[in-house]
Amino acid sequence: MPVIEDEPIEDGPIEGGRIEGDSIEDGSKPVDAVTFDRRSARGSILSIGAVMVDVVCHVPRLPERGEGVVVSRRETVAGGCAFNSANVIRQLGQPGFLFAPIGSGIFSDFVRGELAARNLEALEIETELDCGSCTCLVEADGERTMVTSPGIERCFELSWFEGIDAGRFGKALASGYEIEGAGGEAIVSFLEAHPEIEFYYAPGPRIEGVGPEKTARINALRPVWHLNDLEAMAYTGRSSVEEAARAIEAQSGNAVVITEGSRGAHLYAGGEHLFVPTEPVDPVDTVGAGDAHLGALVAARNAGLCWDDSLGLANKVAGAVCMVPGGTMSDEAFSRLGLGL
Repeated sequence: MPVIEDEPIEDGPIEGGRIEGDSIEDGSKPVDAVTFDRRSARGSILSIGAVMVDVVCHVPRLPERGEGVVVSRRETVAGGCAFNSANVIRQLGQPGFLFAPIGSGIFSDFVRGELAARNLEALEIETELDCGSCTCLVEADGERTMVTSPGIERCFELSWFEGIDAGRFGKALASGYEIEGAGGEAIVSFLEAHPEIEFYYAPGPRIEGVGPEKTARINALRPVWHLNDLEAMAYTGRSSVEEAARAIEAQSGNAVVITEGSRGAHLYAGGEHLFVPTEPVDPVDTVGAGDAHLGALVAARNAGLCWDDSLGLANKVAGAVCMVPGGTMSDEAFSRLGLGL
């Protein structure tokens, strides 16, 4: 595993916010007070999860049961929540490591080439298991429906984490897809062993599959939840975004970020509500948009930005990702956005 050198960040005022105290003890502070844990401005970001192959298929509509449809356009790209998020973190200039396993096989070989093109490294594992793949069916309005074939990314082992210098990481992110699998036990156990690492949890569409036992252990870590409106309401059984967010906040004891497509993103924390609208875009597809939003949000918080500015940046990055095929932008395209930290 490569050694990641972090530049020290001095305590003091941060543009767009201020430092108050050593840590946030609970989610009860008003969001406009812009307080944050000192961990937010120190250390690297650990992106735990998957790097895999996305086969993005544009279809006129989803097939009915027993029916077939013809794909009008197809792209094969690297994907996975951790990869998509880690790439944005890198593009925004924040330090981090992609803790995603790569095995052996055609998908793993493809992924290695994609990582090398982006100057990213991941976790090489000696195994016969290959990286997984995801077939993304994209309809005319850009909405995606996914069929995933799991690989090594669902088989995490606790021993893989032994090479990590946990003291280098102030933040970590992971998704429900990996935690749902058998390897999720190792991921949760590592985070439990290092509660000083602020955890951003993106359960995603597999939110129900994670199960109550793992979810309770995750909530005991007091993570920041990050999910979309449909996921939040389906999981909680609530009929509105606010009701869903409050139900999740009551369980996790920390801020809840809920994205709402082309409208923008919500933050619910300690009785306060912040909504940051986004500029509408004409999407090519929505593959990886949530991952990009998560990566940009964590990067911004790591750099010391307030919630308002962090969500605004995340909205811009996610919107831009919707305008390119697949879940990542090239460095050239990203630089044209003029975004940085």
